[in-house]
Amino acid sequence: MSGMTRRGFLAAAGTLAAATATGACGAGGGGGAGASGDSLTWWDHQNQLQKAKAEIFAKFAKSPGGVPVQYTYYNPGKMGQALQLAKQSGQLPDIRTNAGLNVPAAALVAGGWAQPLDLSDAAKARVEDSLIEGLHVFDGKIYAFPIFSHQTYSAVTWFNTELVARAGLDPDAPPRTYDEFRAAARAVQSKGGGQSYGWVWNIGMPDRLGDQVHDLAQAAGFAGGAGTLGSAGTRYKTGEYAYHADEYLDVIEFLVSLRQDKVLVPGANSWLDDVARARWTAGIAAYYFDGPWCPGVALKDTPGFGDKLGVGPILVPDAGTAVATYHIPQPGDYWLSPTSKHAAAANKLLSDHFAAEEYSRTVAGTMSQPPRDISVVEQSQAHPAYKKLIGWFKESVFLAPEPIAGNKDLQRVQVELKRVTPGLGDIVQGALTGDVTDVRAALTKLSSDSAKQRDLAIAAAKSKGAQVSLDDYAFPNWKPRADYLKPMYAKR
Repeated sequence: MSGMTRRGFLAAAGTLAAATATGACGAGGGGGAGASGDSLTWWDHQNQLQKAKAEIFAKFAKSPGGVPVQYTYYNPGKMGQALQLAKQSGQLPDIRTNAGLNVPAAALVAGGWAQPLDLSDAAKARVEDSLIEGLHVFDGKIYAFPIFSHQTYSAVTWFNTELVARAGLDPDAPPRTYDEFRAAARAVQSKGGGQSYGWVWNIGMPDRLGDQVHDLAQAAGFAGGAGTLGSAGTRYKTGEYAYHADEYLDVIEFLVSLRQDKVLVPGANSWLDDVARARWTAGIAAYYFDGPWCPGVALKDTPGFGDKLGVGPILVPDAGTAVATYHIPQPGDYWLSPTSKHAAAANKLLSDHFAAEEYSRTVAGTMSQPPRDISVVEQSQAHPAYKKLIGWFKESVFLAPEPIAGNKDLQRVQVELKRVTPGLGDIVQGALTGDVTDVRAALTKLSSDSAKQRDLAIAAAKSKGAQVSLDDYAFPNWKPRADYLKPMYAKR
């Protein structure tokens, strides 16, 4: 974390809140629970859901037992630092997401970052089927619940149909392979008259880059990938770390080839997603890799771009490759801070609105990540490109094994684990900036360092009584293109 002072943090938080706060009775602020007065404070990184939450907050403030809500939006690339500083100064917001903290849920709970929720019986019944001990539940108490579906990936090929058509390409036949994408990006740039580039990306967000490369590696055939700390970058069947596998290397070499082709917008090496996305909608580049939330944010800021919005499937190395990606059970989204003076109101807000079935329909309409009930998207008012993407998700994203779901004692390993740096996203960023020249060596070292760190964490957890082993990370009965369901944990 950088050396921002507490005073500087509070000033920045106040300024940001004044610019982005929405909520009952127009309250601004964002100084956290300690400065909330009679209002409940809420911080998150969900840009595209702001309008929907504003409506919920206004309704809640007027309901019996409700209070005004002071809402603050943070870019996910900056939120982690703000939360760290708020924790140090005793000013965590009442409710928040955990974007940017990069700490497992078990470690956050053990570190005093959250308190259990007291959801209504009706709310518990609605979310119960998606709760897992060690992810959402700790010592039998619910701390968070998911609002999104696990059927998602973040490496979506979004594009500007106008620029693509101008280059003589068919917007209804977007590139599917690495070579097709390189050719399309070059064609767009050559026809752009010096006014537009082929591709832009949020290279200033290494954590996002890591997630997206996990997705691309899976689509390339890697039988493992993204997961919680301790399992990310492992093969599902064996549990071994394999960041150095050919699929990861091929993805990164493809990305570097785009830089070498000079189709990448100059300056993008430091851009966060809000900057890259805004430049993309302004026409600076034809293609942009982003998550499913892209249209929800882009069309909120520039509604007219909807006429130019196109989407392509996740890229694969070779034509004819059947796409399959895997996603662990969706983690919890909204967390209640232990310092909250409005826990009763917070629990009522979460129970009555965010755990309600209606919220899935609301999420679908905002074109965020697909909602927990993904089936409602087709009947929503979402953009046709978003609906097309969700259709691909339903066909090609499968439920991955999550080690903690098989042995809840692994949450004690999570508490002991330390993040290995440089991580996958750092290596990708370095490869694109030219700071990492031997990518295979960097990936091999990441695999080795990750394995050593996990061994140390397992040993530490076992010394404190945890019943865990390396076998807990292996799923020999895992099969490609199939969901890994709860009964399978007992049969491996």
